[in-house]
Amino acid sequence: MKTNALFVLLVLNLFSAYCQVKVGNRETVLDSIIYLSDTIYDTIPSLPRLCDELSIPKFTIPINGCDFYVEVEGQGIPMVLINGGPGGTHHYFHPWFSAFNKTHKVIYYDQRGTGQSGFVPGEEGYSFFQAKEDLEGLREALGISKWIVCGYSYGGLLAQYYAASYPEKVSGMVLISALPSFKDDRFKSEQQKYISQVEKDRFKEITAKAIEAKKKGELNFSAFLYNMALNGDWKRQNFHKPIEEQMIRSALYEWVNDRNFNSIMSKSAKQYEFKGLFKNCPLPILLMEGKYDLTWGSEKAVIFRQEFPNAKYAFFEDSGHGIFKDEPILFAEVVSQFSKTLSPINSEQVQSWKQQAKTYLEAKNE
Repeated sequence: MKTNALFVLLVLNLFSAYCQVKVGNRETVLDSIIYLSDTIYDTIPSLPRLCDELSIPKFTIPINGCDFYVEVEGQGIPMVLINGGPGGTHHYFHPWFSAFNKTHKVIYYDQRGTGQSGFVPGEEGYSFFQAKEDLEGLREALGISKWIVCGYSYGGLLAQYYAASYPEKVSGMVLISALPSFKDDRFKSEQQKYISQVEKDRFKEITAKAIEAKKKGELNFSAFLYNMALNGDWKRQNFHKPIEEQMIRSALYEWVNDRNFNSIMSKSAKQYEFKGLFKNCPLPILLMEGKYDLTWGSEKAVIFRQEFPNAKYAFFEDSGHGIFKDEPILFAEVVSQFSKTLSPINSEQVQSWKQQAKTYLEAKNE
């Protein structure tokens, strides 16, 4: 036991050293530095995916009529990562979740219609219900009895839906900057808070150029995303300024999806509400919120936490929306500690709550 603890500590220390190079002492949104590039780029440098540099199993699995791209890293407690968007990919979890590869079996996947998975709608098109069923299909295909469902942003909403439908398959739920499942007048985006008028004017230039390029059939969407980030758009969801390499990879690999996917899935997900559902949930839950997450405004963390009175809660003072990349060391420690506390859940309590959830979902959503 002591040996394992020392080994985990060593891994965290090594990861800490890596993260200091990637994160430490960099510009933050609070510095209010304005940088405008000399030009608006038509193309950007090509960089390989970070996962291409990892010697881990990478494969596709047929699930519900669609081929899903999957990666499995490490050994230990299974933990599936659910990306945000809708329309993001697994790529932005790299390299941060490699911190868990000595204690967890980390499962990365691209959802139907995104990344390197198939762009194949379900029988009735892309839907939130289908995304939940695909996740369960992935668990079955991998032969996992129970896993930690770790949802980020929109992925946090999908994690809630999955946990409510299949609680007996969940050993714990981690919600990172999760999308709320209900409306509240106090949810107001503050993503423009640290963006200057000069930067906003540059965004208009970049957008205008992109519109012209699209009319000519020459739009390079990756270049559009890169130009936006480079000229200050990174301040919407990050606390620390990403290095240029991260901006390039983000533009190339972190927002890849089928045509109109975001609007279709956003509309589908908005039909679901889970308000009050998790207040007596027996599953272990960890909520993680960043002080500078401006996506739904500064009051979101407090409002959202009230929906999970029995959950563990971690508030990150130097994080925006992407906590795992803004404060990777602390993030890894908090998730690891939560994982260590997991224990078998009373099956009768789980089944009782599952029936409550089923009744709730049928009445409100399905």
